[in-house]
Amino acid sequence: MKIGVIGGNGVAATNRLCDMIERKVTQSGAFRDAHHPEMIVWQATSVPSRSMFLEGRGPDWRPDYIRIAKEFKRLGCDTGCMCCNTAHYAISEIANESGLPFINLLDEVAEICKKTGARQFDLFCSDGARKFNIYREAFKRIFPEADILYPSEEKQRLVTKVICDVKSKSRFLPSSDAASPRDLLSKLVNSAQHPVILGCTDLRMAFGSAEVLPSNIAVDSLEALADAVVRRFRESKLSVSTSSMT
Repeated sequence: MKIGVIGGNGVAATNRLCDMIERKVTQSGAFRDAHHPEMIVWQATSVPSRSMFLEGRGPDWRPDYIRIAKEFKRLGCDTGCMCCNTAHYAISEIANESGLPFINLLDEVAEICKKTGARQFDLFCSDGARKFNIYREAFKRIFPEADILYPSEEKQRLVTKVICDVKSKSRFLPSSDAASPRDLLSKLVNSAQHPVILGCTDLRMAFGSAEVLPSNIAVDSLEALADAVVRRFRESKLSVSTSSMT
């Protein structure tokens, strides 16, 4: 299995995704490089902002993602994924235009939420994802009983601030600093009325390399994506092993 990762959205989140995948595969028993998935990671930093486009404030990013997906397919990738929740607004279009199947992160998050036992979730995401309620269809298909709730406008501005701040040196402020993204996001999570979905992979970066997140976080979408990649990889290895025995 060869997977193509459209990253750069953000850069740190993409690097963290690769680290998560490596750790999960190693912890499950890998001890050689050949035991890990073959991946092509494209830090697509020149692609326009997904959220700003959906907000009506920037150019269209979809042609670039389709171009990258086609290149992945040309290079032999079997599956693609996007390290950006907001980009999933166009996942069907990107997959159809490129002919490359994509892991649907929104579906992965909905599946995890369904297993929590909760029925209401507070979703922290980009302004564009919120505007188009991009999680609606995934939950409608997978977990229709759930209610997805958004923070107040004031808190949404703080969520957006965290998303922006983790892309800068503000991310390295000590957690004791009230201006640090970690302190700000922790307060938002702790004040939430329901289990929280970190519906933007950049939000995970506010917590740095921490392995344990606040207990009120129901789903971290970045880890959900890492788990999905590892699962697909294991399934592909099992499929190859089974077919070689027949």
